[in-house]
Order: sequence, then C-alpha cells, then structure tokens
Amino acid sequence: MSNRIFIIFVSCAISIQLNAQTEFITENEKDIYWQPNTQIDFSDFQSQNDTSCIKYNNKYGLQMSSSIGFRGIVDIPQRGKKFDKFYLAPVFCKSCSCILSEDSLELKVNRLLFDIAEVYVRNARKELLELHNKMKADNTYTMFFTTVKNKWNEKMRSSFGAVIREVLIEKKDSAYVGWRKTIAELLQQTESYTTRPQDCYRFILNKPIEKGYVMAKNIADDMRRKEEKK
Repeated sequence: MSNRIFIIFVSCAISIQLNAQTEFITENEKDIYWQPNTQIDFSDFQSQNDTSCIKYNNKYGLQMSSSIGFRGIVDIPQRGKKFDKFYLAPVFCKSCSCILSEDSLELKVNRLLFDIAEVYVRNARKELLELHNKMKADNTYTMFFTTVKNKWNEKMRSSFGAVIREVLIEKKDSAYVGWRKTIAELLQQTESYTTRPQDCYRFILNKPIEKGYVMAKNIADDMRRKEEKK
C-alpha cells in the first residue's frame, strides 16, 4: 500500500513539473523570447523581404541582419489594493530577421546581441523593483516604467552598435571574445533578475496572465523628456 501511495505521489509530482514547464511557452511562429537555454539559429531568420535585406546587408558588408530588442508592458489591478505589475523580455523577431547566406561569426554575434538584450532587461528590472521597494506605492510601475525602459533600451542599442562595428565591420582582433566574456560575466552577476518564462508568456498570450489584472492603457511618459523641456 505504501509503495502504491509513493508511486501516485511521484506521478503527481512529475505531472505538476511537466505542467509547469509547458504552461509558459516562450516562442511562437513569429518571435523567440530569451531564456537561458534558448539559442537562435540560421533557420530562425525568416524575413521574406529580400530587397530590403540585400540593401541593408550590402551597405554594411553583412550576410545576416536580425531584429532583436525587448518588449515591456504594465498590468494593473481591476479592484482592491494590489500593486501593479510589469513584464519585460528580450525578443528575436523571426519574420523581421533576414539571411543571405549562413555565416558562423555573424550567427555568434546575433546570439551575443540577444544576451546583451537580456543584460539590459535585467538592469531595467532591477531598477524598477528597487523603485517599488523604496516607494511602496501601488502604481510605481505605471509611473516609472516608460522612463526606465527607454533608458535601458537606449543603452542596449548603443552596445549593439559597438559590437557590430567592432566585430563585423572593423573586424578588431579579439573583439568578439572580449564582448562575449564581458556579457557572460554580467549575466552571472545579474542572475537573480533573469527573465522568467512567465515574463515571455505574457507577450505571447497578449493579455494578463494573472486574474484580476488588465493591461494598463495609460502609463506615464518618459520623465526625462519633461526635464529636458524645463
């Protein structure tokens, strides 16, 4: 009898674990969202716009061009005194990324860019969480999400440009190795702010994943712009 109970318990535990793994999908036919063990491959570059692809790649002497960035959204509670919630996730757009021919170095660079996006998402996530812990307000993310997201997006784009320039255009010695090492160290240092499967799933589902929440239709603009206008 005890053996039977044990088998049932193990079966239930396995079932729960499998459900947890499959509950939050992180990729669909259009996009791949960053996860620790996810890597983009040549087959993921699926843009059909060859004219635009050829024009861009010829301009910079490349064989591949990707659309990598990060997405973010804020959900707010419908009632009660709950806090608002935010979701951030790096994304690789399959249908926006093109390939003329397979190039192993360019693929490694695009994988590196995906990891760089995750580093900056983690920094944005860290800043937002720290703001919330400091303010203890129920609408921290509604107020500051745009400002924080834009700031780290700009930093990410700057790093993207530096990597592509140094590794693929100027072809500096050891540039890729140096960047790869730096990003690996930063990923390790910020591991506690890793993008979770549910962060990714929020964008794939395209609606709140928690009951009692709706997408915030109006959140504060980038406050840095208001400061610039003064």
